[in-house]
Amino acid sequence: MLFKRKYKKNIKFEKYTHALRLDYQNFMIFFTFLLFWISIQFGQIIEDSIAYVIILSIGIIHGSNDFTILKKQQKNRRNFLKSTVFYLLLILLCLGSYLINSFVSILFFIILSSYHFGEQHLETKISGTKLVNTIVYFTYGLLIFSLIFIENLEDVDLIMSNLTGVLIPKKLIYGMIIFSVSVLGSLYIYHLIRKTATKIHIIQELFYLFLLYLVFKTTSLTLGFAIYFVLWHSIPSIIDQTKYLSSSHFKQSLISYVKTALVYWIISILSLLIAYIYLSENHFNSIIFLVLFAVTAPHVWVMYRMRE
Repeated sequence: MLFKRKYKKNIKFEKYTHALRLDYQNFMIFFTFLLFWISIQFGQIIEDSIAYVIILSIGIIHGSNDFTILKKQQKNRRNFLKSTVFYLLLILLCLGSYLINSFVSILFFIILSSYHFGEQHLETKISGTKLVNTIVYFTYGLLIFSLIFIENLEDVDLIMSNLTGVLIPKKLIYGMIIFSVSVLGSLYIYHLIRKTATKIHIIQELFYLFLLYLVFKTTSLTLGFAIYFVLWHSIPSIIDQTKYLSSSHFKQSLISYVKTALVYWIISILSLLIAYIYLSENHFNSIIFLVLFAVTAPHVWVMYRMRE
């Protein structure tokens, strides 16, 4: 009897979080348009200020519960310690690779982040083999990065010059767009021909891409990336993580999630503040990228395991 009650409660929670994600899509579109309007009305200083606020708050918090998720995945303390050591080793590997070859590290960061963005957006919308899903996730995320880059090429060149001294060729970015569109289009046609199950609404997804393209074209590089990273990626990820960590009331679970993440968030903000005060702009930008790169790889690994 107790099992049945618990099962029913979990089903109810599942339905609630699913409905919440659907409701959030409306919220996401509304605030994307709002920030899109703000970018037209105000200058880059206001845009970048908004971007930094939402990235340093919601953006950082969304990846602050990795160790809590790892702990839930493990059956005993020994396995948790092994996973923690592997997590930290991934961070060290990322730091080492940047010191050895910064340009290759940035390319790897783009590849890894592309997969991660695509996985978050499409994981519940497609069904297929792991290989096919991986290709779809990667190419979707790569398309997002390509649209950001091509509409902010001067800013991207400046960042790449400061970080690596090597620029990403414009032809390569166009090639990324053509490659991504071709692969995604071919796979969608393949699904139609084979009549395999998919929850993708092609008109809706094309509308999303068109809206994001307008955002990237109109806003600064920082705000454009922040809008996608926070509204389209981080908040949906927080909903999924909260659902994974608890099967009880969502509001209580969300409060618990934020409380757990708060310590890591405070440490991150203080560290960045110290770096901002004592480092030059170029060195600070390098540190920002280095931190993002170092935590992205283990975070992607944790999210992948969470979805297994």
